[in-house]
Amino acid sequence: MKNHLDNYFYYTKRERNGLLVLLALMLILLVTPFIYRKFAPVKNYTFPEIKRLNNTSPVASKSAKDSSLDIVSVVSDDATSVDPNLANKADFFKLGLSEKVTKTILNYRQKGGRFFKVEDLKKIYGLSLADYNRIKPYCFITRKEKPNAAFASSSDDSEPVAVKANLPVAVTINLPTEKFNPNTITKEGLTALGLPEKVAGTMINFRKSGGKFYKPADLLHVYGMKEAWLEKLSPWIEIPATKKFDPKKYEKKNRKTEKKTNPITDINTASYEEWQQLSGIGPYYADKLIMYREKLGGFHSVEQIKETYGLPDSVKQSILPALRPSPIFRPLHINTMTAKELVAHPYIKWKQANLIVNYRTQHGPYQSPADISKILALKADFITQITPYLSVDTTKESENTGTK
Repeated sequence: MKNHLDNYFYYTKRERNGLLVLLALMLILLVTPFIYRKFAPVKNYTFPEIKRLNNTSPVASKSAKDSSLDIVSVVSDDATSVDPNLANKADFFKLGLSEKVTKTILNYRQKGGRFFKVEDLKKIYGLSLADYNRIKPYCFITRKEKPNAAFASSSDDSEPVAVKANLPVAVTINLPTEKFNPNTITKEGLTALGLPEKVAGTMINFRKSGGKFYKPADLLHVYGMKEAWLEKLSPWIEIPATKKFDPKKYEKKNRKTEKKTNPITDINTASYEEWQQLSGIGPYYADKLIMYREKLGGFHSVEQIKETYGLPDSVKQSILPALRPSPIFRPLHINTMTAKELVAHPYIKWKQANLIVNYRTQHGPYQSPADISKILALKADFITQITPYLSVDTTKESENTGTK
């Protein structure tokens, strides 16, 4: 655990200095607004136009659109008593309500809202207490009971009209002259039986998606189907006997499978096609193996294929006996490579790369790969893991990229 934390939280001296500078800049940016507000001059703004409007009395207007400000008018001389559940836009304007408040009332009614007493007008957003007290003597409620949801007021100046609502529709089931199969009957046939078009469409969609009715009671699973309807239709429903597929009873011995024979394969020279000849290896895993082999510079042991990300353990164990090792094709020249070049290897982190390069700078070229064991900061398991890839040649040889 400590080794992992060291790899992730190790910083060079330049990185630590950069972090301190960044923290200082952040602190300055956080403090600047407070300092500015403390020493910046405060300006006093006056609004003479608003004060003038506040000191004047409201003026009657027939429409709020005639003014840029939403000024509430007084009650018109021709105003009459109205029922807020039935009044239209013109009626509310005569009571001196603004267009915004009038629209709120009409929208409330269109969504099914109802005023059961005059005091319910107080719930309207934007209607002030002064406006309510002014129009209260002109309002009355004609009915106390909750109205049918089919009625709502229109949003224009016309009289209230009936709107479409989700009311229960009386359904009359028409008995057929012959028996029918719910798995084959058409949508027109279902509607001819008296079923609502929506229920008939749901049954057809269920069948199109692969569903099937095995007994009359299965029709109750259809959204909207009523038991009373099914009770009348059940004597006329005829469904041919069919057997449901039971996967537990499926005999595996009937399935024909071809057992793949794993050919002997060199882990460092196998091509994309040769990898796919192994059991369980398809294009996806063949690509994964080759990509990881290229990052390493070659596998020095067949056991390294177990490190390939995503490769199932069962596949790893099945192909291991057919794999053969060969020399790696891209060694790490620790006497000439920079830390940036070393860290490109999957096994080497920045801290380890810097230690290898710094030791070479202080003590001279490495005489053998085993010399990295003299770096006390390197862990024993890392040394064992990376040593097969190390080379102490002073000149870089031409590197073979491997066969894909």
